[in-house]
Amino acid sequence: MDLLTKTPLHEVIVPEEDFHTFAISHPDHLKLYASPLASQDDTHHIAHTHGHPQVASSQEHGHGSVSSESSHGTPEVHDPNVPVLKRAHEASTIQLFFDLFFVANLTTFTSIHEIDNWSDLTSYLGYFAIIWFTWLQNTLFDVRFSNDSAFERMCKLLQFGVMTGFAITGPGYNTNWSTPQAAANSLDAFRALSLILMSSRLILTFQYGVAFFLLRGYKKAYAGMIAHMAVLFISAMLFLGMSFAFHRYSSEKVLAGWYVIVACEALAISMISGQVNFLSFRATVIVERLGLLTLIVIGEGIIGMCEAINKIGSDNVWSSDIIGTIICSVGILYFMWMLYFDQISPDRMGAFREHVWVILHFPFHVCVILVVEGLSRLAVWRKLTDITMEVQNIYTSLPMNLNGTALVNNISMSLYDQFNGFQSFQGSDIGPPNFDPYYQVILNANGNKTTMASGVNATFNNALYWVAQNLKVDVDMPDSGSAEGDYLSLIYNSFSTVFTYFFTFAGLFLVLLAILFLLGKRRKLRGELLAVCVRAIFGIGISFLALISVPSIAQQSNSAYNAYMFSAWMLPTILICYLTVIVVDNLLIRYIHSIVKWRLHLHHKSQEV
Repeated sequence: MDLLTKTPLHEVIVPEEDFHTFAISHPDHLKLYASPLASQDDTHHIAHTHGHPQVASSQEHGHGSVSSESSHGTPEVHDPNVPVLKRAHEASTIQLFFDLFFVANLTTFTSIHEIDNWSDLTSYLGYFAIIWFTWLQNTLFDVRFSNDSAFERMCKLLQFGVMTGFAITGPGYNTNWSTPQAAANSLDAFRALSLILMSSRLILTFQYGVAFFLLRGYKKAYAGMIAHMAVLFISAMLFLGMSFAFHRYSSEKVLAGWYVIVACEALAISMISGQVNFLSFRATVIVERLGLLTLIVIGEGIIGMCEAINKIGSDNVWSSDIIGTIICSVGILYFMWMLYFDQISPDRMGAFREHVWVILHFPFHVCVILVVEGLSRLAVWRKLTDITMEVQNIYTSLPMNLNGTALVNNISMSLYDQFNGFQSFQGSDIGPPNFDPYYQVILNANGNKTTMASGVNATFNNALYWVAQNLKVDVDMPDSGSAEGDYLSLIYNSFSTVFTYFFTFAGLFLVLLAILFLLGKRRKLRGELLAVCVRAIFGIGISFLALISVPSIAQQSNSAYNAYMFSAWMLPTILICYLTVIVVDNLLIRYIHSIVKWRLHLHHKSQEV
């Protein structure tokens, strides 16, 4: 009851214009399913705001023709057999929620599978391809057909289950089997993942089927929708068949089949969408979704960088080169964001170019994820290099003329001072190093210099190995009698891989940016073409820098390669290159603006004459 007028609430009359002000209007209830068709108002908004190439009016339960102005300003009557789909202005919260499952999978897998060798790299790229193309297929449906309804929420819940299944099978996704048990665990994970991929495609097939049913009144929607469902259903059946094909000696071929399927599936969906106007990506939020995914992938680098800082700072020793490495890592991540988001111009993309632009984001995101992963690994390498140098100094300054007891005391005091901070590292599950067996070798040598040297070498090898374990560096345990130089070869093998893929993909990042720039802008000006060339030149140059780690080349320039590997200039090299590209970009933009302003001035001056 209204306390002021004493009138029952159901009899209170509120003017229509006051509904929003007094918040009396009720929110729409959740529908069982929602039509993807645009309303009459949405149709005109698409026509005039986005310049959709083919516009047809449509209601939720019928269709007709409507006229809109063509590019020449003349009325244009559109085919009533072609539907017009609703176009969202921004990504919905449930779509962003789905993206969180993607980043959770990526973060979890990265924390378990750090990339220190080529086998780890191929496993990582394979898993990333699986989750990326699954994300893409869901996103391509969402940006064109998804509307909030009970049915859509239920389907999205099922897709959340698919992403959770990826997380469950992620720890077993490994092609480098050291034991029969590891092989059995990986094969079980592969079989389960194949069934999960099948399930995700069947869910999408069903979603497209429901959308097809809602578009059944439009004859020209049949071919495109049926083709979409056929592609996804065939993919699902192939994944089902491949789940039975995993064996210890055939898994690599089956995994290669996975990658071929997801790539061909994405290309087929993109080609079909490019041939059918109403299925085009134009006027959708696909650019926004890919931009958000790029932020997620760069954010994975921030997480990895923070974890690396936590590792290298465990002894509270912050040298100038460690601080410089951290600053360079943050700068590179920031410049990657600038280089990508400063060049996006969705209004200047053609329909075909946009489809290619979307697909090329897979290799682009591969470059981003490997660059950001390489940043964290090279930060750890910088710390390990500093400690290795300090241990080398201790090793070379040892007075080997001492007796066994005095030599053990000298080594013990030196190593205690060096590793005391690591022993108190709270985040490590590795106990303090145990040098007693190696000390005993020195004490039992009875003055034999050869035996004492062997014990000293084993002690320092074990010390460096223990540090590597604390820093989560995947290296083999050195032999008890190996020389200290043999351990350096182990960490060389690990970080030469990181060096190679980091510089290779840091360069390809710029090359792919140049290609995306070309695809993303029609009617490019001379300054924009110069910007593309600058990106490509710097990118190719950075990638060629990775060649110095190739064994045949590294042997010819061993001293230069070693000096660069042990120097603090690896990350500053990338930082300076990226900064140079950004500066040149902005100078070219100023040049373009000045040229346009000058031409406008001449145009106005000629008209006055």
